[in-house]
Amino acid sequence: MKMLAFLLSAGLSVSFSAQCAHAAPAFTPLPLGTGATTAFADRQADDRQGGWTDQGGNDLSVMKPGTLKISGIPFSILNDAETGGKSCVVLGGPQRSYLTQTANVPVDNVQGAYLYLLHGAAWCPPAKEQKMTGVLFVDYADGSTSEFHVRCGRDVADWAKPDAYKNAVRVWTAYNNNTQVSLFASKFKLKGLAVKAVRLEARDSAWMVAAMTLGDDTRIAGIKKRLTLDKTYTAPALAAPLPAVPARTAPKNIILVIGDGMGAGAVKLTALYQHKAEGRLVMEQLPVAGDCHTVSLGSNVTDSAAASTALATGVKTKNGHLGLDPDKRRLTSVAELARQQGRAVGIITSDAITGATPSGFYAHVGSRSYYSQVATFAAACGYEVLIGNANGKAWFAPKDKGGKRDDTRDVLGEMEAAGYAVIENHEAFEQAPSGRRVLGFMAKGTLDNETCLSRLTDAALARLSRNDKGFFMMVECTITDGGGHGNNPELTVRGTLQVDWAVHSAVEYARQHGDTLVLVTADHETGALTSNLTDGKLAIDYATTSHTDMPVRIFAYGPGAERFGGTIDNTDIAKTVASLWSLTLPPPGAVQDDPAK
Repeated sequence: MKMLAFLLSAGLSVSFSAQCAHAAPAFTPLPLGTGATTAFADRQADDRQGGWTDQGGNDLSVMKPGTLKISGIPFSILNDAETGGKSCVVLGGPQRSYLTQTANVPVDNVQGAYLYLLHGAAWCPPAKEQKMTGVLFVDYADGSTSEFHVRCGRDVADWAKPDAYKNAVRVWTAYNNNTQVSLFASKFKLKGLAVKAVRLEARDSAWMVAAMTLGDDTRIAGIKKRLTLDKTYTAPALAAPLPAVPARTAPKNIILVIGDGMGAGAVKLTALYQHKAEGRLVMEQLPVAGDCHTVSLGSNVTDSAAASTALATGVKTKNGHLGLDPDKRRLTSVAELARQQGRAVGIITSDAITGATPSGFYAHVGSRSYYSQVATFAAACGYEVLIGNANGKAWFAPKDKGGKRDDTRDVLGEMEAAGYAVIENHEAFEQAPSGRRVLGFMAKGTLDNETCLSRLTDAALARLSRNDKGFFMMVECTITDGGGHGNNPELTVRGTLQVDWAVHSAVEYARQHGDTLVLVTADHETGALTSNLTDGKLAIDYATTSHTDMPVRIFAYGPGAERFGGTIDNTDIAKTVASLWSLTLPPPGAVQDDPAK
């Protein structure tokens, strides 16, 4: 005792405490192992086989496997390809009653002061009600158990919303090609005993757990919004004011420019930031302007697949459907009609060519996530120009050639054999032989700057205009949607300027030739974006990370432009285009079967 007193008086306890204070927290990721219930990826919606929440492409396949560190906490993300499709825990709750409702994750007697979950919920009641998403049980080696009621709006949050709560810190977010989704980190104080199992039971909503970790106490830092702009951009300007709408004549050519998710708020923000006033974007100077409603069949809020189908075919359909009506009967797009009548057709997008918006002009599938089948339709459409980003290339090749197709077809090889020149950059497109059709998978970095779509538009116009019967071209910018989903004003502004540059190319071509109709619109609004410029200060706000039912703008120039003013529905665009060309949109055809499961 005297020795202990001497050591204490010598300051040993102070030194020991100082060392402890600087020691890094210790953590042990818990492998979900046999407790995992399903995969992050889901190939087919509502097939009752699961794969995340059984919503098809609205899954978590964007989650990269490996160690994910959140505020220094390591979470182990499993790989679907290595686990046989058992990588995460998803409990269906009442909305997915056919999915697993309980899970048991064995733990090898690991100790920790806290259990950390990386998780989310779906189909949640209003957060203010704090209903139980589920119950969490932690079983200890000594036979005791800790029980936690996990409540939505306190301990977990809706994965499709950006809202964080006291014990649900928003720490990860990504766009899954359908929705901006998020995961939340929560911590639960334990007894400090060795843990032998973690059990979960669903209650009032679906509960999705991507990973769990045991460890010391630490503060979890959440994602912070950055609603400021400080970059310098290049904006287009018209060579001269546009003339009034010409006399009522039928256009020879039609160019449709789409800003994905580009609502009126995106147009306003870009004008305010770039020009310090509204009305100065090229698209805003087109002589005809109006509003366009975007609701899909059965939902006030559309997705890009249903919106693209409406824009391309003039028919409302369910979210997720591409080129099919609600009963999965085949629809015909104005692009397909143009092709049948001998006109040239070009589809250009900064998304994958298999993405929802471009696919609506040539594909016919019951789910936007059927990428292999969409690529097959691309090969069969015969369009002169099909250009998207490099992400879509894998769906054109079988797995033994580095692709991702569900079958063994080498669609890329078939298209090359049919005469398509395959390009990956602007120079290759501009130099492609004039007699060949073009399939583009634009390399990373080629679609980043403001003028990238304008350059593609110019090259496509030079190619398509060789057809004496005329052409139809659709040009889409996708990063406008990413700006809304991610509440990222930089993407919103840069994307809207990409649209405006493409519009500039289209309008100057139309001005020169006098026979071309240019239409500019969006498939839907994303983010509920608002902005105001007061005393030189720009205030920006996004109310959501999701699509909304807000009308979008439509601008028009050229022969027939007068028919797109006022307030219209998105289905009116295809109907009016067909009417201008004296074409008849046929009734729905045969039922299109889903691909084999």
